[in-house]
Amino acid sequence: MIIKNLLTGSSMSLEQPYNVALLSKIGVDENFQNQVYVESGHDSFGFGLDGYMYFYELKEFLKHIENQRNAFHFEYMMLSRLKEDCEYFLGYGNRCENRLWAGNVESQIAEMKRIWNLFPEGLKPQWITWDEILRYERRMKVS
Repeated sequence: MIIKNLLTGSSMSLEQPYNVALLSKIGVDENFQNQVYVESGHDSFGFGLDGYMYFYELKEFLKHIENQRNAFHFEYMMLSRLKEDCEYFLGYGNRCENRLWAGNVESQIAEMKRIWNLFPEGLKPQWITWDEILRYERRMKVS
């Protein structure tokens, strides 16, 4: 991907893994107040407008691209969806099982456990632990 400092006209190629500190070579760092232009070959996903981004947008954009390339991207999203279903079930969903992705509590929890176990150590999600899944299971099975 090519990053261009619109203030100076300097540009550089940035390769994965993206190290934004390298952009200091073209005068772009945390203190840079202007926009850069990004030629990435990727949809900008709402970051910036037509490739024009501020530094904070560029950092979020690069993080988003790296997350998309994560081998477990879908599994993280699915586990998050299942977790949100559990929260809804226990709250405004009034314990209605047909609001769960899996259709019932047992299958919902089983799918959460299956997905969580797919992640290797070091890549387990930090936003939900095995113990939290077990807590959902206990809370959701209580009638």
